[in-house]
Amino acid sequence: MRWFDKHIDRIRKVTEEWLDPENKSLQEAIRKTVDEGHFSQKDIDFQLSVLRENIGNNEIEEWVKRSGLNNAQNAQGTKVLCLHAGNLPLVGFQTALGALLSGADYHGKLSRKDPYLLSSFLKEVKKAGLDQQIRFSTDLNDSKDLRADNVVFAGSEESVSEVKEKILELKVAKENAEYIIRTAKFSIAYLEDWNEETKKELIEAMLRYGGKGCRSVAVVVANFGLKKVKEELKKAIREFWELNPQHQRPAPDLQYQYAYNAAVQRSQLWLEDFLIQESEELPDTDFTVNWVEGGEEKVRELKTQFGKKVQSVYTFGKEIAGIETEKLAKAQRPNLWWKPDGVDVVKSLV
Repeated sequence: MRWFDKHIDRIRKVTEEWLDPENKSLQEAIRKTVDEGHFSQKDIDFQLSVLRENIGNNEIEEWVKRSGLNNAQNAQGTKVLCLHAGNLPLVGFQTALGALLSGADYHGKLSRKDPYLLSSFLKEVKKAGLDQQIRFSTDLNDSKDLRADNVVFAGSEESVSEVKEKILELKVAKENAEYIIRTAKFSIAYLEDWNEETKKELIEAMLRYGGKGCRSVAVVVANFGLKKVKEELKKAIREFWELNPQHQRPAPDLQYQYAYNAAVQRSQLWLEDFLIQESEELPDTDFTVNWVEGGEEKVRELKTQFGKKVQSVYTFGKEIAGIETEKLAKAQRPNLWWKPDGVDVVKSLV
C-alpha cells in the first residue's frame, strides 16, 4: 500500500474510533463542555450524529477524490495554521480534518469557547502515528516562530487585519504565507411552496444552534408573506424547542427591535428568545431571521447585495439560474466536503 493510501486509511480509522459512542475520551470532552456551559448536550449530540453519518457514508474517501489528493499531489512538507472558530460545537472539525488529509503539518489554535471536543479528536489522531506534525493550543503565543506556509482563519471581516498583525508580530506565519479567510455569516433559504416537509427543514435550518453559524438560515425569501404561515410556524417552533431547548438567550436589543416593529406595524413573529420579521435589511442581529416576500429575482438581488456575507442559498430542490444552490435539508447536515466561503480547504492547501 502506498504512503497516501495508508495515510487516508489511518485517518478514517482513527476518526471512526473517536466517534464511537463508547469512546471514553469523547464522553469526557462532552461532559466538560456541557458542565462548563459551552454548548448543550442536544446540539453536541446532533453534530456528532451528522459526523457519524458522514464517515459511515465514506465521505472521507469521496472528499479525497473530489479534491484531487493523491500520492503525488498533497501538502506534505508544508505547515498549516488553523485558527478555529468556536461558535458551534466542533465547528472547526472539517478544517482540521481537511488539513490532516492534505498531509500538511497541522498547527491548531483552538477556540476557548470550544476547548475540549476538537482537542479530544486531535489527541486521538496524534496517537495514530501519522507522518505529520500535529500540535494545538488555545493560545496563539504557543505557535510563536512557527512560520506557517498557510493560514486558515474563520472570523469577522473587521478582525482580519488585527489577526494578521498578531500573526506577523509572533512570526507564526511566513510573510508570504497564503491566507484562507472565511467571513461568511449566514445563508438564504428560498421557498416556492409551503408544506410539512418544507416547514420542518426550514425550522431546523433557522433554529439549530440558536441560528448561529454561516450555514444557518438568517434570510428567507418566499413566494408568500410571513403572515400566511405565522401561526403554523409559531406552533412548530415551540415543538422544536421542546426537544431542542435554545442554549443561549438574546441580548435586550432583540426586545427593542420587537417593540419597534410593533410601533411601525411591521409583520413579525415574536418568540421572546427569537424574532422572525419581514425585512430586506442585512441580518446583523443574533437570534433574528428576516423574511422577504419575492421570487428568484429577489434571491439574486439579495445575494448580490449581501455579497461575501452569504454562505449558501438553499432551496427545496429548485435550481436558480446563475446561483449555486444546496438542498435545504443539508443546511445543518452538510457533506464533509462542503465549501466554507466557496473554498475547498483541501484543494486550497495542495
